[in-house]
Amino acid sequence: MVRHSFAGVGAGLVRKSTIVEIITMLLIVLFIYTGLSKMMDHTNFKYQLNRSPFIQPISNFIATVLPAGELLIASVLLFKRTRLAGLYASFFLMVLFTGYIFMMLHFSYDLPCSCGGVLAKMSWHDHLLFNSLFTLLAMVAVILENDINVKSRRVFTMH
Repeated sequence: MVRHSFAGVGAGLVRKSTIVEIITMLLIVLFIYTGLSKMMDHTNFKYQLNRSPFIQPISNFIATVLPAGELLIASVLLFKRTRLAGLYASFFLMVLFTGYIFMMLHFSYDLPCSCGGVLAKMSWHDHLLFNSLFTLLAMVAVILENDINVKSRRVFTMH
């Protein structure tokens, strides 16, 4: 009976772990792509940020810190020891991005796009949906990773 309950916990952890791995890989790809796109076209990225009515006063700071921050988050997500911190950072950054897009759509007269690559081809509404999806994915990964960590500790302390 005890072995059966451990097997059930193990199978559940494997499923959750697989979901977290998939979401983590998606976030890594997203942040590497967007971070490198902003670095490769840094002049345009900085120019577009300067046009934003909400962040114009700190646009130079954001233009410098954001691409490096995205790449840093991607690297933190790579390692199991730092993954949970990277997932929290991903969720926080995606909430900021999604909130910014929401504010721009509802309160801005001008909609400059500072994204690079393929994402620059999206409409602002598409961006809002895309970012909302990634925000939700990051939140799910945080919840699952926390649950995995708690259950793993519980299983190992029972032995």
